[in-house]
Amino acid sequence: MRIGARPLGSSVLLGAVLAAVLAGCGRSAPPQAKVTSAPDFTLKDVDGKDFRLADTKGMVRLVDFWATWCAPCREEIPMFKDLHAAYGAKGFVLVGIAMDDEGLPIVKPFVDQYKLPYVTLIGNEAVAESFGGLVGFPSAFLLDRDGRIVDTWVGAVPRAVLEKRIQSLL
Repeated sequence: MRIGARPLGSSVLLGAVLAAVLAGCGRSAPPQAKVTSAPDFTLKDVDGKDFRLADTKGMVRLVDFWATWCAPCREEIPMFKDLHAAYGAKGFVLVGIAMDDEGLPIVKPFVDQYKLPYVTLIGNEAVAESFGGLVGFPSAFLLDRDGRIVDTWVGAVPRAVLEKRIQSLL
């Protein structure tokens, strides 16, 4: 080995860490197999009511995994409010799944403070894994009316890109 050379293992680890940081707020769980259809799930919303993804069948859905402490997640909120207002009546549903470890006690006050008008659920690892696992926050999955996952993003999504894709599916 050359002097100053880094072992291959540390280069791979450094690359993986850098990719997670650049993607958004990092996670330790590696992605699993690619999922092509949205899994059905039932989670509680911030008001304690059950929300079942299957009940929104036939609508275009954006399922966004996020956390209150994640800066890129917070930056997307104004855009999500606008998209909800612009396309909600046209068959678009935005489903935010908060993955904060503290759950409802931290998420509910956040939702109230920022007046999130779209569905906000308290997530868990099982639901995250059912989407193939998460490598960072935010992680968003765009579903067509048939429940197929047509786009996936890790990290903040540019508004123009997201809005164009939503419009094309409506």
